Amino acid sequence: MQDFTDTLEMIDEIQYMVERHVQGLRRVTANELGLDMRCGRAYVSENNDAIIVDGDARSFNYYGGFEYIDAEDIRKLGDYTVFLDTSDRVRDALECLMEKDGLCEEEAE
Repeated sequence: MQDFTDTLEMIDEIQYMVERHVQGLRRVTANELGLDMRCGRAYVSENNDAIIVDGDARSFNYYGGFEYIDAEDIRKLGDYTVFLDTSDRVRDALECLMEKDGLCEEEAE
């Protein structure tokens, strides 16, 4: 385990690790997630089990309805907000993306 000389150094290292990981993920538009385009763009985890927003998540909260997601379904990692698929709202958005990708069948109307 790495020794840190101060708290700021530790925070910077964690932020760097998170950024490195997130930059390798797929970046999608809100439309691909079935959300209002004003939400902007987000990253999707490798296992399609989370939506990761860089910076301020206000647009996802307001235009995407993510303000109704329970706190236990949200994690903050440095400058990123992670919305987990344990929330119905997030799961629905991820399923919309998977349908567009042909990874699952659309529900019958």
